[in-house]
Amino acid sequence: MTLLDGKYAVVQDLGSQGFLRTHRVRAGDIQGTLYWFEVHTPEARSAFHRYRNALKRLEALGATPSGLEISAKPGRYYVFWPDLAAPPPGRPPKRARLGPWLEVLSPFGYGEMDLKVGEQAGKPVLADLNPLAGLASFSKASLNKPGPTRSEGPRPLSSSRRVVTPEPAPTPNRPPSTPPSGNAARAPQPEPRRYRLNWPAWAPGLVFMLLGGLSLFLGAERYLNPPQYILPDLHGKTPRQAVEAVRGMGLRVEFVEGSDQSQPKETILEQSPEAGSIVKPGRRLELVLNRPKLGSVPTLVGRPLEDAQRALEAAGYVVGPISRVFAEATAGTVLASLPAPGTELRQGAAVRLLVSTGTRPPLDTILPDLTGLTLEEAQYLLNIAELKPQVFQVASGAPEGQVLAQQPDPGTLMNKNAVVRLTVATQPNVSLPQNSPFAPPPRPEPTPQPQPAPQLGVRNVPLSITLPSNQEGAQVRLTVDDANPPTRVLYEGPFPPGGLIEVAGGVPVQGNATFRLYVNGELYQEWTNP
Repeated sequence: MTLLDGKYAVVQDLGSQGFLRTHRVRAGDIQGTLYWFEVHTPEARSAFHRYRNALKRLEALGATPSGLEISAKPGRYYVFWPDLAAPPPGRPPKRARLGPWLEVLSPFGYGEMDLKVGEQAGKPVLADLNPLAGLASFSKASLNKPGPTRSEGPRPLSSSRRVVTPEPAPTPNRPPSTPPSGNAARAPQPEPRRYRLNWPAWAPGLVFMLLGGLSLFLGAERYLNPPQYILPDLHGKTPRQAVEAVRGMGLRVEFVEGSDQSQPKETILEQSPEAGSIVKPGRRLELVLNRPKLGSVPTLVGRPLEDAQRALEAAGYVVGPISRVFAEATAGTVLASLPAPGTELRQGAAVRLLVSTGTRPPLDTILPDLTGLTLEEAQYLLNIAELKPQVFQVASGAPEGQVLAQQPDPGTLMNKNAVVRLTVATQPNVSLPQNSPFAPPPRPEPTPQPQPAPQLGVRNVPLSITLPSNQEGAQVRLTVDDANPPTRVLYEGPFPPGGLIEVAGGVPVQGNATFRLYVNGELYQEWTNP
């Protein structure tokens, strides 16, 4: 069964439409609908953020149901709608309640036909919203904004000017229309009056007229044929650097929040349109600003390993290296986590776990040959083998305290704390009469010998460690400290094949044993086996 984001099991695939895939999913006892966005194009990214921002506005109104999950993590863009009960047939939601919802959704291109109303805790809430609704109208509304009105140019001025020539005044005592006689002297005719243009007065007006016409022409040319720009790559830049990089392009810059712990804070994670796109003034430029949110490590101690893994994934973390030790807790129970519960940690970080393998099973050991040894020597060897001696003394001519026999026989495979019967020689008591010629000379009192310090039991600790694959190529060193100094090196060298360090037969230790694992000279993990 397909598992989305590590927790949603796909019950039914409802098909896909472009960048959107719809599934019926189950998470525990909760079923619902999951919209999965394949955000690989600017259009898909813009559609997801439009949908997400609309739901955030509705969430502020208390219109969304509990259990709604919106994920904007890189590679995991989805929205999960839990199944809700439909409102009773006789009690449809009031128009007054839907009014604020529709007012919030209207700028994003959604209408009343795009939403589905359910009921939760006796209150109507939004049960579903079609992610693809209103995409076309939304994009048109953002692009078809009214432009500047083309103003009419100045009225053309005539380049010619009418010149009026006055008629000559009539000669006194002569009708105006009667020409003089041929012999009479002709009266001098006045020259026509000529009008000249006053160029110093007209020049400033003409210059301003020409400049206005040129400005009008350039404005109309810019409006009809706006300039084009190639959008630069803004990834990793700060908001100020990004705005400076596109200054002069006339773009509408909008910021939305994102979260990526692997990238620096307050830097651009994504941009839409992508770098290299050809844009014109007025185009909307969406920039995703990195504002990572720190979470805290959940409490995992006492939980089964599978439950702890699900809790870590739900909190946005991944399971790191898992170490296993013998403990009184049930096998598979989490004993500790690193970092500790409640520690603030960035999303996506690894959390190491210490898991119990259950109580230590009985260890098999081979019974050594104890005959001929002193009782003290036999007891010492049995103590190391974690066996218990049972001593039976018999009179014998053998030296005092010598082991004459043992049961079971040497070489027998025995469990820990099993009993071994030892037959030990003791000298018989012989009474002789006083002054007997056979009486042995008095023996000197033996000098008391110092007793050896009691030895701690030796036990074998199974050891198997699997290093994470991201440490491949590192130098690894594994040591142990116990009641017997000095520190012993169990492994030292390059990253082992498969990352597995395993000591066949276990590690023999005495008393409390502290194991330390170093990676590239730094302490990576430490644990104690009591």
